[in-house]
Amino acid sequence: MVIQIANPKSLVAGALTVLASLGAPAMADTLENLRAQGYATVAVANEPPYSDIKPDGYVTGAAPEVARAVMAKLGVPELRAQVVPYGSMIPALLARRVDMATSGLYIKPDRCVAIIYSEPDLCGAEAFAVKAGNPLGLETYEDIAANPEIRMTTCAGCAEELYATERGVQTSQIMHFTDPQSGIKMLQQGRVDVFALSGLGTADLLKKTNDPELELVMPVKGVPMGCAGAAFNPEDTAFREAYDAALAELKESGEFAAIIEPYGFSTEATLSVERDTFCPGN
Repeated sequence: MVIQIANPKSLVAGALTVLASLGAPAMADTLENLRAQGYATVAVANEPPYSDIKPDGYVTGAAPEVARAVMAKLGVPELRAQVVPYGSMIPALLARRVDMATSGLYIKPDRCVAIIYSEPDLCGAEAFAVKAGNPLGLETYEDIAANPEIRMTTCAGCAEELYATERGVQTSQIMHFTDPQSGIKMLQQGRVDVFALSGLGTADLLKKTNDPELELVMPVKGVPMGCAGAAFNPEDTAFREAYDAALAELKESGEFAAIIEPYGFSTEATLSVERDTFCPGN
């Protein structure tokens, strides 16, 4: 699915295998190629407010809007978005099916083994959605791990899956949803006890669902603030450096704040961290 828009460790291993099997050539001039063709192909998910695909196919949200502004500064006037699940974004980058990913893909050490990131562009807390009254008292992933009868849902390859397994949740307790809306339906139907995703994404989804039988738990205790950045093929260091420079200009000018704050993101939180906070030397 191509949309025109104006102006956990096993995943990494598999992605690296894809790269090796393809023998992809070095792309030192990626940015110049994008300028020449007039557009960049960008991987996005559908998780408002990070990225939001409208019924007519238009893609908006904080991450695509930041990327649009940065790429315009770099002389690439158009973005073309491909809808890619989070768990498939790294393989798509390594196979060069997309030029970059900008959809709230958290900067995580295991991902930094395979790809490179821009400086952070969006930061936020984690959240659970549970039944009203939180009858199981779920405030941490450790609470889920403590009871093997509890079932949770999140997306395959999402940071929340890694947060869960790192804290003792068994893979048998995790059911993957195909999209956030289907995950909420699983919670409503009683197929799972808890839905886990980014804080702002979960809050936005519950607001739209408008179901009084559901409740937001935010922040999830014991989980650090997550920060995302634009992601690139590891060979595209020059492209990444140019992107970082333009992103820094955007932040300094105040345009960055004007883009992300209407979506509920904190400029202060984003400016308080650097890529090296999450992936030293990436």
